[in-house]
Amino acid sequence: MRNDWRLGVSMLVAAAFAVAMAGCSSNPKPTFTTAHPDTAAATPEPTTSPAAMVERAEAAVPPPANFVPRAELVDLRFRSGQIEVTKADHLALDAVVRWMRAHPKAVVMIVGHTDDLGTRADNMAVGEKRAISIEKYLVERGIEPGRLSVASVGSDGAVCDQKTDACRAKNRRARFLVNQP
Repeated sequence: MRNDWRLGVSMLVAAAFAVAMAGCSSNPKPTFTTAHPDTAAATPEPTTSPAAMVERAEAAVPPPANFVPRAELVDLRFRSGQIEVTKADHLALDAVVRWMRAHPKAVVMIVGHTDDLGTRADNMAVGEKRAISIEKYLVERGIEPGRLSVASVGSDGAVCDQKTDACRAKNRRARFLVNQP
């Protein structure tokens, strides 16, 4: 059963990566505004319909094996309802910028994760928005957009499956996967 879960997560990451790569060449990335998470305005429209994202994810193939995590690129944590990077995140993201400048041929996939609260479709959209927020920050710091891709696994890629606040906090993150030739 554990392998089925991992295969499912791999399929979702691959689908999100394919969606991100398909949209990178011609569609500009939307910008999102920060709002209080308890208000209706807190959830701007996703770049695509959440149902369409889930449909594509379910039909996906596993991601390329050459996208792997790197110990130097630590996960970025998010508060519940948070989609934008904060000033507190800049130190960690600046380390990603330095690493990418030191490895100019590396391509980085930013994978957005959420906790298990909310619908699957909403969580997929929130994960994508988190990844896009990070991508935007990195591009503003001089990283070429072609070296970045975004993906979302929503709540499907949990590192902790207990129904506690502390466990859910561990799952609200963005992860960096690297393809380095």
